[in-house]
This record gives sequence, structure tokens and C-alpha cells, in this order.
Amino acid sequence: GVIPFVVPEVLRGKPCTPASDIYSFSIIMWEFTSGIPPFNDRAHDIQLASSICKGERSEIIENIPQCYIDLMKKCWNKTPSKRPSASEILDTIEKWIILPSNMKIKDINDEELKSNIMKFINAPIGHRNLITKTHPQACYTSQILGFTSEKLNEILEEYLKSKIFEAKQKEEDAEKKLIILENVAEIYYQSSQNELKEMYLAYQNIKLELHTVKPLYNDMSGHI
Repeated sequence: GVIPFVVPEVLRGKPCTPASDIYSFSIIMWEFTSGIPPFNDRAHDIQLASSICKGERSEIIENIPQCYIDLMKKCWNKTPSKRPSASEILDTIEKWIILPSNMKIKDINDEELKSNIMKFINAPIGHRNLITKTHPQACYTSQILGFTSEKLNEILEEYLKSKIFEAKQKEEDAEKKLIILENVAEIYYQSSQNELKEMYLAYQNIKLELHTVKPLYNDMSGHI
């Protein structure tokens, strides 16, 4: 096969299904917008296969109508069950390009559909003239892959283990930071409580002082 067009689950040793063809169609969609083969700047080896299985896809070209991008992303979803069927794709594309003979674009009531059609009409084509140097180990003729699905699965399992370990480390670090923050908050709370106690005692002392001074003031006033 040609690695950039081979669906991730097939790279991992599973059989082809209609959903596999939908994935390959999405890669053709990308090539149509770019004018260059997918991943032409990289060696077509087990590293690329691994990256594709992890979810990497070719960079989406600028100035492509959003409806086109949305369909392409649905078609290259890593989960086969989330890819649209061929009939769903046909229905979507027909809505973009086919109008009844007696209808004009301005007569369409669906504003989103009208917008999508106009984007296709007005989309610039300059971005299709991209020129990039093809990697010497990039191959676009069908051939036996230079690795086994077992070896690829080993790499992906190790990658998954590393991501799980990384996630656990982040969780543990977050828990440690949380404990530190809780301790700081407790210290601040206790400090605030102490400050409040001191302020209350000062308030009580002032009241006591006023209570002591006021009779003296009244007594002195009586002698004037």
C-alpha cells in the first residue's frame, strides 16, 4: 500500500472495511486542495505510520471552505464508526454543487448552504501551486510495507504507556501542588484569624478605655 492513503486500523493489522475507503477518500480530498501528495516531505516508513495512527494528518490548506474542511475531517476520523458513509458523502456534496435547473443561488433559502456554495465559487486557487521538494524515501506506488503491524503496534503500545505515565505524573504533581496550596490557605486563614483576634482585642481595649475615661470627663465637667 501507499502509507499516507492507508487507514490507521489497516496499518495496525485489521481488515479493510467500507470505512477504510472513506478515510482514503479524505486523503484524496486533501490532495485535491493542495496540489501535492500527502506527506511528501517525509520518509514513508514506520515513523510516519506511527504518527498517522496517533492522529497526525496533513496540514489543512488555507482558504478552503469550512464545509469542505468539516467533511474531510469527518472522513479521516481515527474512529471508523465516526466516519460518514459513501451515501452521506454523496448527499453532502450534491447539496454543494447541484441546483434545480430553474433555481439560482440567490433563490436558496438555506443561508448556510448558500454561503458554502459561494465559498466554493470564490475560493482562490493560488494555494494549489505549492512546490515542495519530495523526500527521497517518499513513495506513491503500492508496495509491501517495510514493517509489520506487530512492530507498529509495539511502538504504539509503548507510546500509550508513556502517555499514561505522563498523565499519572501530571496528576501526582497536581495533587502535590494542591496540598501545598491547601497548606498555604490554612496558614493564611490562621494568620487572618489571629489578626482578627488582635483587632477585636484592640477594639475591646479602646471600649474599656472609653468606659474608664468617660466618667472622669463627666466628673471634671461638673467642676468647671
